[in-house]
Amino acid sequence: MISLLYVTFTGELKSTKWVEIWEPQNCASWFHHEVKTKEKKKRPLSGRTYYVYNGYGTNGETLDVVGYRCSGH
Repeated sequence: MISLLYVTFTGELKSTKWVEIWEPQNCASWFHHEVKTKEKKKRPLSGRTYYVYNGYGTNGETLDVVGYRCSGH
């Protein structure tokens, strides 16, 4: 299971709910193929880099992803 870490508009760091990923993928390879292949951007004030990930959740939210947490493998 994987949870994405993302930055809000105000710069706060949050995480998504846990999402099950299917074997044989592990968290690192899923993150690389699904997120790190997206456009990388940089916040002007903080200098924090992030990836723009579109389509999270049932509403297809766009997240500014900075990392992930892995559990259950």
